[in-house]
Amino acid sequence: MRLLFFVCALLLGSSVFASDSLYITTSDSVKIFVRIAGKGKPVLFIHGGPGSSAYYFEQEGGSVFEKDVQMIYMDQRGCGRSSFASNGDYSLNRVIKDFDEVRKALGYSSWTIMPHSFGGILATNYALQYPGTINKMVFLNCTVDINNSAKSGIAKTIEILDLKGSEKDYLLSDTVPLIQRWGNAFWHLRNRDMVYKVMFDKKESYKLDSALINQPFLKYEFNQRVWNYPEYFTSYADQTSKINIPVLVISGTRDYTIGAEHPSIMKFPDMRVRYVEGGHALYLENNKELYKAISPFLKRI
Repeated sequence: MRLLFFVCALLLGSSVFASDSLYITTSDSVKIFVRIAGKGKPVLFIHGGPGSSAYYFEQEGGSVFEKDVQMIYMDQRGCGRSSFASNGDYSLNRVIKDFDEVRKALGYSSWTIMPHSFGGILATNYALQYPGTINKMVFLNCTVDINNSAKSGIAKTIEILDLKGSEKDYLLSDTVPLIQRWGNAFWHLRNRDMVYKVMFDKKESYKLDSALINQPFLKYEFNQRVWNYPEYFTSYADQTSKINIPVLVISGTRDYTIGAEHPSIMKFPDMRVRYVEGGHALYLENNKELYKAISPFLKRI
């Protein structure tokens, strides 16, 4: 892969000039990497992980939406090409405050947001805390309750690996924290080279994704810190009922990481749900159908 070098650094509140790649400095001095591409109304992509980066989405097919809108790819603090938080603040409130500081710095009065995966937790709270700054949302294979999603992953792991006895009993034991059991499920999958089965349709897709997220210029500080913040592991399903903007929810029919039926627990008042054949990375494995599902919604901004 070709490594891009970015030399433009802007202070919070500055204007965007010549480069489509820049750094915006937050009010607590974190340099947030932003890349802007496409033309039209602004759409912020909120990456998953937790603690990954927007790089995977840029490289694996997310750029298809640049035909219709202006995509803003942002790496969250301590993620990807952004800097660490020297004050150690990776709280939910601080992360979503970064989103709005970036919005202001880029000069947008409002924008659409497109979260993916764990980004659903961030987007839900962003919309709740900053009403009026978001026109609409595209929830792309998103969770609003990590514990609910963990149950889907655990159930599919047991099925895929045909686990029995103590291994199965451990994964289903209510005496063990759910997130710990979910981690154990992934340990079983990795041991048998089967992780891709809960996320992708093809093993080749998993290999490509792994190669991209393991690029040496990407940071994963937030990924290490997120587990210390209980607010990220709270259910926000009921809170979605308070978000009165149009929401398009996309679910992969074989997305066992989030749970194909996860949209059923969401309560957005103005919500439409579209199912697309495939797993967790529809932008990679079923790009054409994903574009067809989302494009009309984006064009109505």
